Amino acid sequence: MTGMQNNEFIQERRSAKRKIAKFSMRYKLIGKEDFSQHIATTVNVSSQSVLFETEEALPLGTKLEAELIVPSLSRPMQFKGSIKRSEEIASGVTGKTRYLHAMVFENIAKEYQDALERFVQITDIDSILRMAIKKNASDIHLVAGQPPVLRIQGDLVPLEAPPIPSQSLKKIIYSIMNDRQREAFEKDLEMDLSYMIPEGARFRVNVHLEKGNLESAFRIIPAKIKTVAELGLPKIVEELARKKRGLVIVTGPAGCGKSTTLAAMVDLINRERRCMVISIEDPIEYVHKSKESIIKQREVGTDTLSFASALKHALRQDPNVILVGEMRDLESISMAITAAETGHLVLATLHTSDTVECINRIIDVYPSYQQAQVASQLTACLEGIVSQLLLPRKDSKGRVAATEVLVITSAIRNLMRSKKFEQIYSYVESGGQFGMHTMDDSLLELVKGGLIDLQQALGFAKNPTRFNLGQAER
Repeated sequence: MTGMQNNEFIQERRSAKRKIAKFSMRYKLIGKEDFSQHIATTVNVSSQSVLFETEEALPLGTKLEAELIVPSLSRPMQFKGSIKRSEEIASGVTGKTRYLHAMVFENIAKEYQDALERFVQITDIDSILRMAIKKNASDIHLVAGQPPVLRIQGDLVPLEAPPIPSQSLKKIIYSIMNDRQREAFEKDLEMDLSYMIPEGARFRVNVHLEKGNLESAFRIIPAKIKTVAELGLPKIVEELARKKRGLVIVTGPAGCGKSTTLAAMVDLINRERRCMVISIEDPIEYVHKSKESIIKQREVGTDTLSFASALKHALRQDPNVILVGEMRDLESISMAITAAETGHLVLATLHTSDTVECINRIIDVYPSYQQAQVASQLTACLEGIVSQLLLPRKDSKGRVAATEVLVITSAIRNLMRSKKFEQIYSYVESGGQFGMHTMDDSLLELVKGGLIDLQQALGFAKNPTRFNLGQAER
């Protein structure tokens, strides 16, 4: 059978919920002396059968013996069987029935079938991802020479499975990439993309090299976009999303839920206002359906060449709201500020440790001779910054958000104009009437509410003394 790598075939098999893995099998025809021939084959494990779909067609009815090695077994599997016809119904453009030749083996020992099932599960990417969803993982790491590793409630947990050999892992990762993506990866040695399994679950994927081995990290993107309240975020986040213009930034470390917060803000706009929303992401994570608003989601590398290029042209696409998945360099930061200055609401993310550091980071990106001008521009257009962390819940039922919020008031604008950035934090501490609070405030409330452990909170607190006093007052 030729053309087994055809993407249409791969998707047909996945949509049928079959589990697939590649093997190199040695075989001989019945009556011959030696295992002298090799064949590339795909094992197809379903609830009904185990087939070995052959890429080289042997005549139907051919009797043969075969052996193959599965890493979890100490000896080769050996089978006797014959070549029969198996069919696949194409679900693509043609809709025609297509036929494969398959090795069908009789009386497979349960030990062999179980070993095949375990190996196929770690070499079929959809099976791995389904297991991760079932275990409520947030991330999946595929590392050469190790079993798949899940991040569950912030901890890394290896699956009970054989390690994935480097060559098998390369095939697994390449199976989710199209020709353009593979070509771009081989040029840049880095790739961000999105992936979806037939059930509709979406994943953000980073592909990279480590010691010459192809490896990847998957982030699970929940199908449902939660509201600000459902995420446990403060009410002021909704008010920032209702702004008509200006720059609103969500900041924090990697994996802290920044994209989820932005998705909730966009969904609020989508439910309440008639706006043109243009989202620029790398890759697209949450998929929005237009409700009151029209939402256009553009993916860097697929729909546009860069954040900066997309931002430049977005200004000519009649937007009310622009979402910038990440302000990652001077050019994208500059374009985001320009868009906010020209009367648009710009929602963006940045990797910084807190709200005040976010302001410093933006200004420090620029050369020294431009920093005064940028500080002035930022003073004029910045509306608010939300910094957040995700911490394991005390009851082990997922994670909870801790936040710090800076709302730009006239007093804070005056500090920014005077370049007294170090004084801003004291205004955040005392700005409760404007919806502001510090990360320590948020952590303390979570501890008092029994949602997080005290030791967890102390690890992120700027002023641990407050927590001791807070506990004493209970």
